[in-house]
Amino acid sequence: MEQRTILRLAGAATIVGSAIDIVAPFLIYPRLVEPQPHLVYVLIDLLLMIGMLGVWSASRRSASVLGLVGFVLGLLGVMLVRTASAKIFGEASYMIASSVWSIGMVLWAVDLLRAKVFRAPAALWIAALVIGLAGLALKDHGPIAHVAKMSFIVGFIVAGIDLIRTREQSA
Repeated sequence: MEQRTILRLAGAATIVGSAIDIVAPFLIYPRLVEPQPHLVYVLIDLLLMIGMLGVWSASRRSASVLGLVGFVLGLLGVMLVRTASAKIFGEASYMIASSVWSIGMVLWAVDLLRAKVFRAPAALWIAALVIGLAGLALKDHGPIAHVAKMSFIVGFIVAGIDLIRTREQSA
């Protein structure tokens, strides 16, 4: 399979995973009983990880050590989020896991900005952390947290679009 086709499929997977993440609270989760929502979470995270792998594949030649560290931390964060219910880190497991994912994405995003690739998704991932930290400082766990999550997810949507548009020579 050609590299361009693989990147396009990764982009499509990312967009589908992001779309599911956006609509699931309204259309999917209310129709499910425990533990079924966890299957949807796994599907979303799998699709987002495929997108992350696509972005890495498309940008790896211009990546620095910082980008690699951020990418690996981002993948670790996804896995920790999915296992947070095991409370590996105690009651704060989800907070720690999502922080690892966010910090990894921001480190990677800084490197993407340095390399001048995937700029819009990188900016949205950084914005998500900044907005989330502002919400934490303001002790707002509602609207501000929602805006942070939407910035994070829209970053994945834009990354998916960028992957679909990626030209083979730039991959």
